[in-house]
Order: sequence, then structure tokens, then C-alpha cells
Amino acid sequence: MAAHFKSNVRLREEKGFGSISMKRLIFCGVGAVLMFMLLRLTPLAGLSLPALIAVFAGLLILSGARGGLPLWQRVLLGWRGGIVLSAAKRRDGFAVQLAQVLSLNPAAAYLRGERLFAASMQSVDGDPGEWTLFASLDELEGAGGLRLVEWEGGHDGGTAAAR
Repeated sequence: MAAHFKSNVRLREEKGFGSISMKRLIFCGVGAVLMFMLLRLTPLAGLSLPALIAVFAGLLILSGARGGLPLWQRVLLGWRGGIVLSAAKRRDGFAVQLAQVLSLNPAAAYLRGERLFAASMQSVDGDPGEWTLFASLDELEGAGGLRLVEWEGGHDGGTAAAR
């Protein structure tokens, strides 16, 4: 008889130092050593050791995840959002040109409640009183997927519409 243990741990990472994972430490170390080697090949060889330490610390800070996103990605998304908002405010500024180069849409800054919260009306084929049983989810995907609808038809066999 085997015992089954339930666990809420979804991802187990090997700890390298404190709360920093070994994977992150190796990534930062490789990046710092690459910068060290590149600087040793240039006339800036005297700056290679301070650059090694600075790049390691910088990569360690930028790769730190908070809320599921690393810092570098949050900064990048913040800059993109700032460019979109600046382009939406001033239609003739530098931010509009930068948004076009980066393929950003300034119209995304304007939210319209009618479009955002509009319900899509769909007609439902067949009789809502008819039930279909599926043995597996693969059969469900081939049948057009799962749709939850509210029946508006009366007893006379009228048409149904999803709300």
C-alpha cells in the first residue's frame, strides 16, 4: 500500500545562496565572465575586474522576479506603456514616431466601455433541451467547443440566442 502526499509546491528550484536560485546565479556569472573576457581583449583591460563585479550585480538585480515578472521585463513594459501614453497625448510629438518604429498602437491607450464590455450575440443551433455526452475532451473540441448559453426561446420552438 502506497501513501500519497499532497503538495502545493509547483516548482522546486535548487537554492544557490539564500533565496537566489542556482540557475540565476549561473546566468549572472556567465554574463559577467563574458563581459570580463571581452574587456580583457580591448584596451580597457584595467576596467575588466570592476566591470565583472558590476555586471554580475546588475544581472542579479535585473533578473530578480517579483509578481512573476523579472525586473528587466517590468522596466521594458513600463517604457513601452509610457511611449504609448505619450503618443496618445500628443499626436505630433517624438513619441508618435518612436511608437511607429516600435510598432506600438497609440489607440490602445483609449478604452471604450461599449466595446470592452459588450456581449456578443450568437445564435445557438439545435434544441437546447437536447444533450450531448462526450467520452473525452477531444470529441468536445471537434464539436465546436463548450458554449454556455441562456435560452430565450419560448415553448413554441423559437430560436435561441446567447446573452
